[in-house]
Amino acid sequence: MSPRTKIQLESIKEARKEQILEAAFQLFSIKGYHHTSINDIAVKAKLSKGLLYNYFKSKEDLLNKVVLFAFKDTTEMGASLLESIENLSPEKIFKILIKSYFSMLQEQEELMKLTLSLAVQISAIPSVHDTMMQVYHILLGQIEVVFKGLNYKEYQKEAILLGAIMDGIGIQYMLDPENFPLEEMKEMIINKYIDNENYTKK
Repeated sequence: MSPRTKIQLESIKEARKEQILEAAFQLFSIKGYHHTSINDIAVKAKLSKGLLYNYFKSKEDLLNKVVLFAFKDTTEMGASLLESIENLSPEKIFKILIKSYFSMLQEQEELMKLTLSLAVQISAIPSVHDTMMQVYHILLGQIEVVFKGLNYKEYQKEAILLGAIMDGIGIQYMLDPENFPLEEMKEMIINKYIDNENYTKK
């Protein structure tokens, strides 16, 4: 058997790293950060504990990487949409972003659980606060661009307000998913910012 090439080794390394991130993401979401051990993650990822430390310095380092990993699709989708702003109207982009968020609430329960649990205990893990803020500012900046395109004078404040509204919806939906009027809330937000002619852009 011929030795693996450098490209093959890098591919194996990246696949193994993603395997660890996925295992940690699931466990942190279900059991919480403090109740998940490195050994738990190694067992779920089907790797040795020692090998896991070849990829991540500590459990806290792994948690930071998990946060970035978990939100990667979301941030990349927003960036891709904004690159298409010449072909898609700000109104269309806004609707896509809102609908994507509501789909995420329904389809990515693990991500919402992880986000909520970290928000509650974030002061106890300072480095994760910085990582969460990094993700928050990326997403906030994307929404600011859309509001600016919609000609909102105070587009930065509008983005913060919408973010707070969406966070509240996420929490309430997680507390009572069967009774929370998710579809109605989605339509109300779109109507409030896009379809309602009486809404004043200040």
